[in-house]
Amino acid sequence: MSKLIHSPVEKFPGDVTLFDPVPYPAYIEWEKTVRLEGKPEDSTMQMALFGGVKAMVEKWEISNFDINNPSATPRTPVLNLLAWLVTEIGKVINGDIDPNA
Repeated sequence: MSKLIHSPVEKFPGDVTLFDPVPYPAYIEWEKTVRLEGKPEDSTMQMALFGGVKAMVEKWEISNFDINNPSATPRTPVLNLLAWLVTEIGKVINGDIDPNA
């Protein structure tokens, strides 16, 4: 079973399939990332977060964005994409249930 999510970021339309349940190797990579010290506005931290996101992705179908070589620009859409992905991964990890699913 997996969790299919739809990008709300207009610049980067498409879908992402997240592991659900999350296998240990993916979770360990994610955990390493979120335990790093740094501020969200730090580009080094953002790049690390994309690495953690990549570990949690079963299938990537986002137009105009390569998860293997994440773009840094345009800043607002990229940061919105990252924030959305981190939020959705948190929901999977914490077992949040979508009442609309």
